[in-house]
Amino acid sequence: MAIGQVTVPYLPGYDFGVGAELATGSPMGKAVIGEATPVERTAGATINFEVQRIQSTEELERSLGIDAEASYGSGSFGPNMSARFSYAKKTKVRSNSLFMLVTMRVELGFLSIDAPVLSPEAQALVSSPSDFKARYGNMFVRGIGRGGLFVGTIRMETQSSEASQEISAALEGSYGLFEASVASKFTEAQEKFKASTFINMYHEGGPIDLQITKFDDPKQLLDNANRFLESFKTDPDKYAVPYFVTLAPIAIAEGPVPPNSADLEHAQDVLVACSKARSRNLDKVNLLEYIQDNQSRFDFTGGADPNALRKALEDYQVDLELVASCARTAISSPTKAAFPKIHAANVGEIYPMAELPVLPLPKAAKMVTVPDLGACKNTDECTKALADVGLIAEQVHASMEPGDSFKVLNVSPPAGTSVPEGCVVHIVTLPAKVVVTPPDQFANMIIGYAHVLQPAQ
Repeated sequence: MAIGQVTVPYLPGYDFGVGAELATGSPMGKAVIGEATPVERTAGATINFEVQRIQSTEELERSLGIDAEASYGSGSFGPNMSARFSYAKKTKVRSNSLFMLVTMRVELGFLSIDAPVLSPEAQALVSSPSDFKARYGNMFVRGIGRGGLFVGTIRMETQSSEASQEISAALEGSYGLFEASVASKFTEAQEKFKASTFINMYHEGGPIDLQITKFDDPKQLLDNANRFLESFKTDPDKYAVPYFVTLAPIAIAEGPVPPNSADLEHAQDVLVACSKARSRNLDKVNLLEYIQDNQSRFDFTGGADPNALRKALEDYQVDLELVASCARTAISSPTKAAFPKIHAANVGEIYPMAELPVLPLPKAAKMVTVPDLGACKNTDECTKALADVGLIAEQVHASMEPGDSFKVLNVSPPAGTSVPEGCVVHIVTLPAKVVVTPPDQFANMIIGYAHVLQPAQ
């Protein structure tokens, strides 16, 4: 498909008229001049607040504004991947858990160059395609949107797909500002279905002190979302950031037409395909890793085999590496770009290598009680105490100043809660201080080691 205007996350270095390399999203030299203006009679803010269920990494990426189609694969691979990609990967979306997404976007105004013109310096290089591309790339920043983005994920482990559907139906919807009744719905769902809950969040703009201290409390996430929105009502200029830009082909700027873009278009089509393939393969990896790490919660009969599970997981990792290799080729050598299956044949590999094996069925859960971890002196003691009752530990460091010793600040679900055997228990701990050895003491240590290691005369 022909390259048009694309929307991508803001990156340091972007400014009006700055050139960009579409494949990597990398900002280049300033290629275009022209005044950036707002759309007339649009001084108000646009606010979108929504709660929805997501079942794939691709859906999460779309909510984060890094959808492969909308961005034409820009920045999906390479050194300029935004923090949003890291958040999407860290969230580990999988189909056998209930993931609810809280999304808020505040757009205060959009500025765009109406009449772009190639700068005199860029016009002088049009006759030298390689030099032009090296200095200015193939796109330019035409528009910048200011405001903010807030995304929170709520992962709820339920005992059945029916429970997940019922919770989802009760919670989904759009809201102007979260009401107390919405937060209470989350609490009611947790209690009614005995769901184990874990939350996290990502935001651009808004207050800098938003944090999660109770990783099992959706109300805290919703309170942060409200604080995020209130900050823009109170002082929008203070809390707004440039959080998305539109990149347009340099060819639309007035002046000599830059080099032919046919190879670029094909390479970007390949990057879009690679981005989608990566997201879908990550979903399979997340699912298989969860089953492998929680085998006691599944019934391996009816053809399900732990060895086949492990082999499939390894094969999906191979497929992910092949997709990354395919993307690297499209970025570095657009004329050699090929879709994953063809790229695999070109390098003597097979794609796709992996396929889902027969999956085990969840067991009817045995209920166990979360033990008190307050007296634990280190992570190992916490892990053992949970393993002794059939639970799995997952440590999270609190966002606060490091302490002198190990300390459990919060446990989710809390001690005394009855949960299904095999559940993950999140342990929030105080970060440990990093001990820095003074330079003179370090030098003495080195001299001492050298003396010990010196061969006998």
